[in-house]
Amino acid sequence: MDDALTEIAPRKEPKRRIQATILTVDREEELWVVSFDGSARVKGGGGAFSAIVWSLHGWEVVKATSGYLESLAVNEAEYNGLILGLDMLEGLDRKRLVTALCGDSNLVIRQVRGEIDCKAPGLTL
Repeated sequence: MDDALTEIAPRKEPKRRIQATILTVDREEELWVVSFDGSARVKGGGGAFSAIVWSLHGWEVVKATSGYLESLAVNEAEYNGLILGLDMLEGLDRKRLVTALCGDSNLVIRQVRGEIDCKAPGLTL
């Protein structure tokens, strides 16, 4: 079977390996994770965005909300999802926030990490 997989498996290595810190959590700690997403129609018509705050133990939803705005591009919708998620953290114990945000927007994640600087009016921190 290994020989068969060798024939069809990609031979290239990833361009960049991400060095991720492995987090550990005590059983009695209550920690939260924020996930966000956004989408927009290609030819206008607005964009929707959402965010969820999860309790890390059991992945239970603590808070969830969504929004819709006219005339949003997809990256703006993703960014609005991030802002919505960060706003939902107000009132929660910030010492218990896992220092990771979960989203699928390369642009937004790279901006949060400080790897790029977006100057577009709808994409500034």
